Amino acid sequence: MHPTVEAGRVGGADESYLLAEDLFGLGAPIQFMWVFDEDPGRAAIVRLRDELSCGRLDRRVLRTRVPFARDRWVRAGVVPGVDFGRAAVPDADIGEWLDERLRESALRPADGHGWKLDAVATDSGKYVVSLLVSHMLSDGQGLYAALAQAHAQVSTSNLPTAVQASGRKGLRADLSDAGGQVRAAGRSLAVIARELWRNRHDAQGKSKEKRSPAGTDARGGPDPTLATVDVDKQQWLDCAAEHGGTSNSLFTALLAGLVQRSGYRTPGSQMKICIAVNRRGDDDDRANASGGVWIRLSGEMNPRRGLAEIRALSKQAFADYANSGSAQVSDNMQAVVRLLPKRLVGKLMQSIPGPDTTVSNLGVVPSTALELGGVTASSFAIRAIMTGRPPEHRRTLGPAVAAWAVDYGDTITITFFGIHPDHFGDNELLREQLGEELTGWGLTYRFW
Repeated sequence: MHPTVEAGRVGGADESYLLAEDLFGLGAPIQFMWVFDEDPGRAAIVRLRDELSCGRLDRRVLRTRVPFARDRWVRAGVVPGVDFGRAAVPDADIGEWLDERLRESALRPADGHGWKLDAVATDSGKYVVSLLVSHMLSDGQGLYAALAQAHAQVSTSNLPTAVQASGRKGLRADLSDAGGQVRAAGRSLAVIARELWRNRHDAQGKSKEKRSPAGTDARGGPDPTLATVDVDKQQWLDCAAEHGGTSNSLFTALLAGLVQRSGYRTPGSQMKICIAVNRRGDDDDRANASGGVWIRLSGEMNPRRGLAEIRALSKQAFADYANSGSAQVSDNMQAVVRLLPKRLVGKLMQSIPGPDTTVSNLGVVPSTALELGGVTASSFAIRAIMTGRPPEHRRTLGPAVAAWAVDYGDTITITFFGIHPDHFGDNELLREQLGEELTGWGLTYRFW
């Protein structure tokens, strides 16, 4: 069955990533990481590659020539190679090997080269697998669905080919879509105007607070930092319950404390936290179906404060978003920018301040995402970064740091992406402050 016009359009978050790539040359790779205690076999990895090649990740962008219409998703028909590594790596270098795969990613999702699979053995006989996927093609929950189909060997794509989406029928559909987008833009302008007005003080505050420290070259700065850490799940859940919260609220508090510990936000200033929300329904084939809610916190973040406030604020934000998600500025940007010259689009995208930190809890990992070739991963993690952002943008736009969490077996694994070059640009300092924050909550941990 062919997809509906809506499902086959580049819209929502995937269009945001396309605009970021087109206008600023930015990339947004997601990385799924597995460590197996034994080799699942090359055949299993090749089979995974083949399944993903004909499933939900088989997509590229077909540009429309009709003004104001959205571009289309069509099948890419690309089967990427698998890099198995020429030599084994020491177990102690697993984290470094995975970091290199992510930092060196050169995906071109709009052209159909939007994902890559790598694998390597370790000296002790373990096996490490990295799956890189552009966020333009999928979010985390979408990748879980793709892996479930691959595990069952039933991967398929509901997208049309470029030929099927072209011709007179495609032109009529584009004209119809253009008309709908013009009407949508009118509704969205009011939402964006309200958000710009609400955030005017945030923008003014950032310009004053986020000046580079003395002696720092405002044009330069270190690369973003990366860290991955394991925490015992029962200890994590007990800690959350003891402080009147949940796994989500403990995760949020951990990041809030880290932001303050870095000096990026002091206890006397208001902190803005974005919490990712999954909006994917059953049989939902959209590339991206995630959103986010914001909460604002003031005062010092520490275990003595507990988690009840964060839990209550988050619960209310989720309820408000469910009732009025269309009022979120991020859900209204695309309808407006299609009507504007690219120069103005760039300014608009960089005029709305981001949060101080973002947290994405992807929850319990499905068994179909942990198993490969009959072997279940002993360690698993997910993270995403933005590549190509110059230091001056990372200083002013936010977030300063982002994190992702997954739950599997007896482990909670959290990945961190330090973005602000002055507060999160030192990898060793990031690990030190993470360790201090985890210890403050009474949690033991192990870095990858």
